Parts: sequence; C-alpha cells; structure tokens
Amino acid sequence: MKKITIVGLGPGNPDDLTLGALKALGGGNTIIRTQMHGVVPFLKEEGITFSSLDDLYESSDTFEEAYSAMVERIVDKARATGEVVLGVPGHPMMGERLVLDLMTGLDRDEFELSIIPGVSRDGAATAAIVEKPSLEGLKILMAPELDTDKIDTDIATVVLDIDSPLTASEVKLHLLRAYPPELEVYICKNEEDGRIRYKRIALHEMDRLDEYDYTTCLYIPPVKLRDLEEFDFRDLVRVMDMLRSPDGCPWDREQTHESLRQYLLEETYEVLEAFDLKDTYKIIEELGDVLLQVVFHARIGSEHGEFDIRDITTGICRKMIDRHPHIFGDVKVEDSDQVLDNWEKIKKKEKGLGSHTQILKDIPPVLPALMRAYKVQKKAALVGFDWDRIEDALSKVREELLELEDAYRSGEQDKIDEELGDLLFSVVNVARFLKVEPELSLRATTEKFIRRFEYIEKMAPRPLEEMSLEDMDKLWNDAKMACFRDF
Repeated sequence: MKKITIVGLGPGNPDDLTLGALKALGGGNTIIRTQMHGVVPFLKEEGITFSSLDDLYESSDTFEEAYSAMVERIVDKARATGEVVLGVPGHPMMGERLVLDLMTGLDRDEFELSIIPGVSRDGAATAAIVEKPSLEGLKILMAPELDTDKIDTDIATVVLDIDSPLTASEVKLHLLRAYPPELEVYICKNEEDGRIRYKRIALHEMDRLDEYDYTTCLYIPPVKLRDLEEFDFRDLVRVMDMLRSPDGCPWDREQTHESLRQYLLEETYEVLEAFDLKDTYKIIEELGDVLLQVVFHARIGSEHGEFDIRDITTGICRKMIDRHPHIFGDVKVEDSDQVLDNWEKIKKKEKGLGSHTQILKDIPPVLPALMRAYKVQKKAALVGFDWDRIEDALSKVREELLELEDAYRSGEQDKIDEELGDLLFSVVNVARFLKVEPELSLRATTEKFIRRFEYIEKMAPRPLEEMSLEDMDKLWNDAKMACFRDF
C-alpha cells in the first residue's frame, strides 16, 4: 500500500516546527505546497530537499484547477515512489483546501494516509494578540470561500488566506453585512523570521492596507447583539430568548399560544396586503413580523418541553427533502403537474391517509370558507371527481341560483342557507377552472367596492343619507368609468 504523510509546517517560525514534523520532512520524497513560507530557509539549512507546487499556481487559471493539479501530482508521485511527504502551512486540518481535496479524492484501499499536526495559523495569531479567551470557541473561515451565511458574530473568528488587497476588499464587504464598520479587528502577518506581527484597525479600513500576502489573516472578536449592523435567524432566536427570560419583557413573558393566535392571523393578512401593494419595504417588514411569531411560538414550546425552533426547522427541511425526490433522490419528473402528483402521494403516505375522504377531512376547518372549499374541490378532482368542461361548472352555477330563488320564495330559512352555500360552492368551482383563488378575488372586489364607495361619498352634493338610491347609483356608474387608477 502506498503512503502519503501530511505534515503541518506551522505558521512560519522554525521554532514552531514539531519534532515529528522535522523527522518526516527529512525522510525523502518531500513536497511542500509553497516555498513562500517562513520555515523554507531553515529546511534548506538542515539539508532537507523538497519540491514545491508553486508552479501549478502560476500555470492554473483558477484555484479549483490549481488544487486539482496538485492532488494529481501528489498521487502520481506516491504511486511512483511508494511514499510521499506533503508539507502544508499551519495545521493540516485547519483551513487547508489542498488537504481537504486530497482526503476527499483519495482511494483509501490504495493509499495509507497519515497526519502530523502543526501549530495552526489561527492559533498562532490568537496567541499573538493575547485577547481574552472565549469560552464559546473560535471559528475559522477561509477568505476565498467566505460568504455572509458562514459568519457567526457571537464567537471569535479568524479569516485565513487574505493574500491581496482585492481579497481583503471582498472579505470586508461580506463582513460588513454583519459587523459594525468601526469594529476593531486585528490584521496578522508573518515577518521574515516567521514571527507574527499584528495591527489593530477598524474593519472598514482593512482593504486600505498594502501588506497582504499568503500569511495574512484577520482576527475578529465577538460582538454584542446590540452592536450589530445586521442580524440573521440565530440573532432573532436570541432576541426572543432575552424577551422571554426572567429579566425580559413583562408583556412577552405573559403570552401563550392561545393569546398569540390573533397576531399570527393579522400578520399573515398584512403580508398579503404588502404583496398587493408591491411595496418591497413593507413586504420585508411584514414577513419579519410573521417570522417573529414563529420564533415566539417556538420559544413558548421550548419552555414547556414540547418543541423548540430546531424541531420546527428540522420538520420543514425533512418534509421538503422527502417531498422533492426529483431533487434529493433519483425520481424523474416531466413537469410541475407530475411534481404535484408525487407530492400528494407522498403526503398521503406520510399522514397515513387511507381514503380520499380522509384527505378531504385533513384540510383544516379553520381556513377561510372560500379557501377551504377551493382546496377540497382540488383534492376531489385528483381522483377524477370533476366536471370535464368549464361550461358544465357554469351551468351548475345557474342551476344553484334557480334553486336559491325557489328557496327564497318558500320562505324556509334553513333551505335558503343550504342553497346559498351550494351557490357559493359552485362559484368556487368555476374559480378553480379559471385558476383564480376565490379568497383573493373576493378580497380584491371588496377593496374595489370600498374605493368606489369612497368616490360616491366624495362626489356627493349632500350627505348620503339624504340622497336617493338612484342618485347614488349614478355616482357609482361614474366611479366605474372614472379614469383614475384607484377607481
């Protein structure tokens, strides 16, 4: 079996080389990732021979291409010689992209892999700065792969491989999405003798320096919640935890699932209104209010030992993964109709719904009546219980209208209630054929009625109570014809 030994060279000071690393490097067939490292002169003085992979950086157009070529060269040499020693900066398992790619693609049946640790660059930088130790730990990020979603402002963070002002500028833009621009951070860099030098600067100044190279990293201390510029989902959960804590807000602490029902409903309708207004800022605000309600209920559930926010996110993620086998599995679909068909089959199996009637009963009774009728009809149509043409659905509306007229003439209130319900149900059926959501359509018509009524009141020559229906009806027709956007 061939053998590859990966050795950590430390941050650059020869004093940080371990005895095990030195022995391995002197064993022959040694490759180091780059000669731009503080221990290289020391290795040469010790008579240790090696080759480097620097030429692959220069001949490759992208980092992905360079690392792929490096892995190929290392593997080829190991096959040819039987054993290779690879030296990488810092600790092999701390932020080394080459090591990750090598370990991921290595055939373990062919190669034996051995890791010799080294002093990590992030550890050396943290020690040099002598910041107060953080009980929450230390997060290590790589500048080339940095994005906002990876940032955790609650713990100390080190960003490695800030090798140029351009990279520094890109890193800064990501960090400013989370951290305040005046936050004091530390730029760390190795001197020629391998010792670490650091400079304290404001975050927004980090791309104004010209002293970046492969050893440069950035140390960012934890930041208090109230000092953040932007917030993520974890921050929202922390805010709610504080509000519900013994020292939190009295009103928030008093709330229950039952007391919050009205707010969840109100916030949902306010989101729909924001969509109708096409107001981006209002959409953001109202979606935030809905999200707050979710976190609020999760916190209450956690306090009672019932569930927490992770149960909620786990449940919805699992549902999405299970119900999209064409994305997360090997199922093939042709179009969105087939996606919906698969969704219903999976849902039926998940919930143990053995009959089509159970599927209809599974639609929550608390939904608005028009919305529930629409959903019931859609489910029934999935098994073929449906009109073939919209003309048949329209004919049913006319039939139900005649039956309502007959009920009205009979004077039987129960019969009137029943026939009016049948008429509304048949109208919902027509809406389904037309691919119109009846709940939204009726809401829009109600708003239109209010706007036209407002026109009547504004244009009326006297109080409405003193006008005849004919006069108001004339103004109503004027409102319909008015060339104003609101009417």
